[in-house]
Amino acid sequence: MSLIQKFSKLPLRAKSWWILGLIVLFVITIGLIVGGSSYNNSVKELARKTNDIVILPMVKPIPFHLGLDLQGGSYLVYQANVKNIPAGERASALSSARDIIERRVNTFGVSEPVVTVNRDVQGNYQVIAELAGIKDVRQAIKVIGETPVLQFKEEASRKLSATTPKVKLSVVPVSNNSTSSSASNSLKTVKSLAGSVAVQPGTFSSSSLPATANNPQTIAWKNTELTGKYLQRASIQFNQRDGSPEVALNFDSAGAKLFAKITARNVGKPVAIFLDGRVISAPTVNEEITGGQAVISGHFNIKEAKSLVSRLNSGALPVPITLISQKTIGASLGSKSIDNSLRAGLIGLLLVSLFMILYYRLPGFLSVLSLLVYGLTVLAIFKSIPIWLALILVVIMIGLIFYTFNELKIFNGSLAALFIAIGFILFFYALKPVTLSLSGIAGFILSIGMAVDANILIFSRTREELKAGKSVTQAVNDGFKRAWPSIRDGNLSTLITCLILMFFGTSTVKGFGTTLFIGISVSLFSAIVVTHTLFVVILGDWLEKRTWLLGVRRSKIAE
Repeated sequence: MSLIQKFSKLPLRAKSWWILGLIVLFVITIGLIVGGSSYNNSVKELARKTNDIVILPMVKPIPFHLGLDLQGGSYLVYQANVKNIPAGERASALSSARDIIERRVNTFGVSEPVVTVNRDVQGNYQVIAELAGIKDVRQAIKVIGETPVLQFKEEASRKLSATTPKVKLSVVPVSNNSTSSSASNSLKTVKSLAGSVAVQPGTFSSSSLPATANNPQTIAWKNTELTGKYLQRASIQFNQRDGSPEVALNFDSAGAKLFAKITARNVGKPVAIFLDGRVISAPTVNEEITGGQAVISGHFNIKEAKSLVSRLNSGALPVPITLISQKTIGASLGSKSIDNSLRAGLIGLLLVSLFMILYYRLPGFLSVLSLLVYGLTVLAIFKSIPIWLALILVVIMIGLIFYTFNELKIFNGSLAALFIAIGFILFFYALKPVTLSLSGIAGFILSIGMAVDANILIFSRTREELKAGKSVTQAVNDGFKRAWPSIRDGNLSTLITCLILMFFGTSTVKGFGTTLFIGISVSLFSAIVVTHTLFVVILGDWLEKRTWLLGVRRSKIAE
């Protein structure tokens, strides 16, 4: 007989004791996640007082991730230059620039950057970056400013000069099925053109490359349709002739077509590659190049090639941006906001607890215990939990929900699908830390009051069943069953609203919707599973004789 079969044959109360033990282990685990630092301090203090006789294991503390308004940071406003971008493509280009800046900032360890695109009253497009934790504005500007703008330009007109140095650069088309030997054979060595841009061997930094506007021998270039937004990836490869590092560019399908058109109309002419407004190579095209791949060769050393590849892969901005505003937000206001928010949360929790205990008595006390489980669970999900632990916690929550609904005989396929979907979302947020802002904390505090809403419905239904003359055990079971449709409909509508806020709201609204969604989802676990388990454990003849603890006197039941 399997363990599950043995468990299913146990009496309901015996099974509830096992479930309660599992809930206790669950609470201890999430308690260590939430209060890891306090636990470690207590362990150190205990070891000190016992002269290291009692040494308990320590845990790795997991901090909360605070937003810009709580921990301070940098606030940067950039103006985007979209005059060379067709009107129909501007929204896409700005969205791409926003995503690229987010990736660029993430590589420097900035937690949860908030990058948004706005349009002011004059019609100018702005990119706003909120970088929590970065107090040095210059560092923040450097992080974003190093993101390159990659452009391909063709010749407009040029000034010939006999003194212009000659350079030798190459562009290599590589098909998807080509081998290294065929790629080498297909290398197209292009001749330098008198009057072309001189690129110093082995250098490509902004300090060494000539700007086209300041060099009288430089060709006058004009923009083409091909920009960094079509770059799929850049990588390092080595020239098979001399072993020197080169930078290979891979375009997406649209970029490959544009590159083929540009090279087709510029056969015998140079096509320049600009990075941050400066020429890094200007090879002459011998023939149309297809395949969407090209090579930048300029006698780089490995360090320079890696740096260029890293900058290109972190994001080649399709839109030039200019910094127009910057400020640093101190954490003093954030610290005061946190204190006020915590005080408000504690007062709210205390008032809700007092109301539940005074009005609903014993069931109210049970709801307070489930509310504590709720609070710890939500705070644990706000942190970044290891994947194995997050999976275990979510599986326990969903498994206990399935078990409880099955015991109440209201379990069905639609409920299974609903809670599995909620479980996946909670698992996602347990892996990725939730950035707490003032709006997010407001959502959490609001969810505390809403967390007992299900308990209120259950307890009210239970009182009605008791007044109808049913036993306490039957009244409790029927109270849960009759209250569930109202709980389901009310919470489901709120969850849908939260999803709309999370996917379509601004950054502030998204934070509110996220914390409220997590709170509502966890409240279904605490209100149904925890409260029902505690109820079943305490049920017995002693409670049948003391129905006043449930808020109903025997005289009213007899009537």
